[in-house]
Amino acid sequence: MVDLNADFVVGGVARNEDYFFYRTFVDDLWDSLKQDNILLLAPRRTGKTSIMYHLLDHPKHNFRVIHLNVEDLDKASDFFLSLIDAINEHQPQYMKKLSRSWDLFKKLGSHLEEVTILDFKIKLRKSADWEKDWQEVAHQLMEKVNDVNEPVLFIIDELPDMLTAMVERDCNEDCNELRSFLHLFRKMRIDYHTGESIRWLVGGSVNIRGTLDELGLLKSINDLKTESLPPISEHELTDFVDKMLHGRGVEFDDTLIPRMQSLLGEPIPFFLQLFTQELYRYWRREKPVILTACHADIVFQHALLGEAAHDKLQHYHSRIQLYYPAEEQEAAYTLLDILARSDDGVSEKGLFSQYQHFRETQSGFMNISVVQMQQEFKRLLLRLESDFYISKIMNDRRDFNSFLLKTWWRKNWVL
Repeated sequence: MVDLNADFVVGGVARNEDYFFYRTFVDDLWDSLKQDNILLLAPRRTGKTSIMYHLLDHPKHNFRVIHLNVEDLDKASDFFLSLIDAINEHQPQYMKKLSRSWDLFKKLGSHLEEVTILDFKIKLRKSADWEKDWQEVAHQLMEKVNDVNEPVLFIIDELPDMLTAMVERDCNEDCNELRSFLHLFRKMRIDYHTGESIRWLVGGSVNIRGTLDELGLLKSINDLKTESLPPISEHELTDFVDKMLHGRGVEFDDTLIPRMQSLLGEPIPFFLQLFTQELYRYWRREKPVILTACHADIVFQHALLGEAAHDKLQHYHSRIQLYYPAEEQEAAYTLLDILARSDDGVSEKGLFSQYQHFRETQSGFMNISVVQMQQEFKRLLLRLESDFYISKIMNDRRDFNSFLLKTWWRKNWVL
């Protein structure tokens, strides 16, 4: 039985007994890491960070695992400062081995264990001129890691967010710092890719390939093996709902889970967790003997399409303005509005026709050839697919990945 007083894990990082999804995928990741560095791509709210923490909490192949979220960073110097700090946080004994005979640590004193975690980064920041010497510190770090010669896995989460922030801060001219950082980071991965000792897993919920392609820097990540999160399987979904509801004493019939699947479309873990939680709350409040498909409809309409999920669904609308190039934003909204109005998706030919009509209303249209427009359209479709908005369905049609997101978009944004 599930602890009846325990909260549902909705939106936070699921760890240990709260971790349900992608177990086979995690095993596959460990197998891939024997040979390759990995680029893990997944939209927000799909469980990517939970996977990373599962790797951290349950390491295999004798890897020491270090996890670093770089979402709020915008400088190369802060990346390496934070990376060393993360090593000390997650693997303090390993940090002691790295720090031996390393001049960088002389100002921290001879007894590293006496430095608290809170003081470590402050003292570390004073130990070098990071703005000037970050490349040299990076080289020293990798030399020390290589000398220790123990399997280590560096997990870097939300790297595309950091790169986007660097573009906004540094790319008024030639993006020199960004280019230098990407060049050095790639060199670190390749030069120290020896045996099974040093591996990198880089993750992001923004389309990193699109971001770098626009800057002509796509080759800076071409050494990484790309892994994308698979859909949650029917077995995983059924097992999760069964444990969450039956484990709390809730009875439901054979119509409930299929209806949940139909209403969610391809399930995003966050919304599946939220849906299950709201069904449980409905059961406690209304006290039906058995939950059925009818109850799923009620909860879907009043909770998921109401306030319970509004902020998280709104993120999918707002993030286009945050992460898409200015020239693609209105076009992306236009295509998603068209798909939201449709009952069963729209053909690629039909979408391109609508895209072409939209582009004709913009200034500068006469300077764009049909071939250029087709290339722009294909690039935008790929970005929307990579970011989980849409997918291909039968007969070369496109539709929203998530029926929940489509229904919410139609309700809130389609005129």
